[in-house]
Amino acid sequence: MNLRAFFDPPLSGREDGQAAKLAWLVRLRWIALCAQALSVLPGLHFGLLEPGLLPVFGAIVIGLALLNALTWRALKRGPLVSQRQLLVQLAADVGALGALLALTGGAWNPLFPLLFFHAGLGGLLLEGRVSVEFVWILMGCIVAVQALSHIPPGLAEARVEPVVLFPAQLLVATLFYLLSSWLSRTLTSLLGHAHALQEHRVRFDRLRAIGALAAGLSHELATPLNTAMLKLERLGRKHGLEDSPELADASDELERCEDVLRHMAGSQLRPEGLRMEVVDLVELAARVCESVEGEADGAKLELRVPLSATRLAVSAPPVALTQGLLNLIDNARQASPPGAAVELEVGSAGDRAILQVRDRGDGWPEVVREHLGEPFVTTRPHGVGLGLYYVWTLVTALGGELQLDDREGGGACARLDLPLALGRETAG
Repeated sequence: MNLRAFFDPPLSGREDGQAAKLAWLVRLRWIALCAQALSVLPGLHFGLLEPGLLPVFGAIVIGLALLNALTWRALKRGPLVSQRQLLVQLAADVGALGALLALTGGAWNPLFPLLFFHAGLGGLLLEGRVSVEFVWILMGCIVAVQALSHIPPGLAEARVEPVVLFPAQLLVATLFYLLSSWLSRTLTSLLGHAHALQEHRVRFDRLRAIGALAAGLSHELATPLNTAMLKLERLGRKHGLEDSPELADASDELERCEDVLRHMAGSQLRPEGLRMEVVDLVELAARVCESVEGEADGAKLELRVPLSATRLAVSAPPVALTQGLLNLIDNARQASPPGAAVELEVGSAGDRAILQVRDRGDGWPEVVREHLGEPFVTTRPHGVGLGLYYVWTLVTALGGELQLDDREGGGACARLDLPLALGRETAG
């Protein structure tokens, strides 16, 4: 291990983050033990450590060194480390340091501020109730050092009145702990935010890759497919086979392939069409409903938005998300009996936005649910089988989930579960 790595903070890639913290604490303790050993001669010279107390001083340092060695050996074996074990280690540090300070002037020892450093360590390494327990241990140690200190000759004339010194020390220790605790929570929050952004970027890159693949396939296959259709038509005319069933079947299958390519070419998952924006899901659903209801067939749509979800911000490409919602509505309309309305409901659950499209048809075919996420799966005679696949691909890339459920009383429900945009209000 090089010297720079020795001082690295506890941000390692180990699965057990508590073990990384303890390993860092062990390194710092070795440094502290070396400093204590080096302070013996100056302490004796300046009258801060009396020769008669040297054996006790040495025993405390040796005991702490043995604890550190055993802790390092245990870490090498790789057991999981808990917050309670970290508390015990820090309490041992505070107790040993308090005892050493009590032997060498206590609160009047120039090294007494090292206890404040431990207040910062507790705020950084410990969490929740365990962190509060450590504060009480630290405060108890400060009180004990204040009450039980042995004043060596070198500090006999340098004492400050306890009524002034003691409250100031408690205040400084508390401020150190609060500042470090706040810094620890802030760094943890920023780390989680950065991780979420990284995952979001990876999903978006996958989405662009899928769009590029679809666009490339449609471009490469369109020309040979058109050529095959023209050649087949010419052969039929040349040999008088216009009424041949086999020729008709071949032409129908080629037209089906053309429909698939047309759908892929028109997909809004194309890389140039993907622009991530913060989209108000309620507003988008309202626009889609208004657009569908304005069509000539007069399709009935019922939009339901709870009062607690008047604004739901999600991060998504708006055009692609609109196309996905239209696909679900189109499926529901085709499955619904005449006169039945399609229900569109927008809501939220925790940090997730929920959008449901419901109909009163026959429910989802089992084959569709079993093969959700696979292209070209359809039960319609002239279906392409890319509508649900498009929605599933988009939602999955955005970190969400598409669920297909049956409704009570008959019908189907497609449920979109999307993460809310970071730092956005969910209700207006």
